[in-house]
Amino acid sequence: MTSNFLTTEEVIAIHDDQIEQFGGSYGLRDLGALESAILRPQMGYYDGLIEEAAALMESLAMNHPFVDGNKRVAFFVTATFLRLNGRFIDCDSHQAYAHFMQLFDANSFRFAELKVWLEEHVKPL
Repeated sequence: MTSNFLTTEEVIAIHDDQIEQFGGSYGLRDLGALESAILRPQMGYYDGLIEEAAALMESLAMNHPFVDGNKRVAFFVTATFLRLNGRFIDCDSHQAYAHFMQLFDANSFRFAELKVWLEEHVKPL
């Protein structure tokens, strides 16, 4: 089954919405880094939706394409990507935030860890 992917414009709109809701600085720091993050899961290398989602989340957070809100947008864009494909993240937002911040603090916000977490928390709509 072919996945549905977000466009660059849609990801920028999600970022701007997150900044409007939660605060922070607007602005794109590096268009190439954003495009790279968005295209990574589309390369055909990944085995299924969960791996595509993990690749998207890791790249958006680690590439730092935006001036502010990169970790936040990584989560919300990934959640949107999953919903476009008939899945959702079944996890309390506070638990998810704590888990991801722990991964960042331990310098282990990586594909393998994200894949395991997503496998545990992604459910069909």
